[in-house]
Parts: sequence; structure tokens; C-alpha cells
Amino acid sequence: MDVENFQAVKTKPDINILVVDDREDNLLSIEAILQKDNYNIFKANSGRAALKILLHQYDFSLILMDVQMPDMNGLETATIIYERDKLKAIPIIFINSSSLL
Repeated sequence: MDVENFQAVKTKPDINILVVDDREDNLLSIEAILQKDNYNIFKANSGRAALKILLHQYDFSLILMDVQMPDMNGLETATIIYERDKLKAIPIIFINSSSLL
């Protein structure tokens, strides 16, 4: 193979992002923004749903979480997430509906 004509194929590593929001319109908005960069988007509509996803999949690069959700808010969910050793390294960015405008 001619070294001068060799082109390295760069592949983007899988980047998994968990988006947690009780409002479907916010989930869709965030997904639309992040899909442009080919991220793998996982959506949860509650803190409990997020915890269920994290029981089975824990290789997330980032969690975007709504602060104000019924039943279990974002801060309560984050506290439970950070109690698990496998999940402690995942950064969480808290969002609210006004930050999506």
C-alpha cells in the first residue's frame, strides 16, 4: 500500500447521552439538537425511568437531567445515581425548561 495515498479512517466513538425530562417536547427538542452530531440518545421521562435505564446500561458519557420533575426530582435522582460506584464518573448537567428556550 502506498503510504502517500493512505487515508486513515476516523470513526467517532460511541457517545451515549441520557436525557431525563418529564416533558416530551423537551425530550424531542434535545434529541433533535444532539442527533446532528450522531450521539446515541437515550430518553427517560422520569427519575425512576432513568434509574431503570442505568441499571442495564452504565456507559454514558453524559446525563442531561431536568431539575423539576414530579415524583422524584432531578436532584434526588442524581443522589441515587452517585451512590453507585459504576455511575459516579458520569457528569450530570441539570436543565430546566427555561434553558431550552
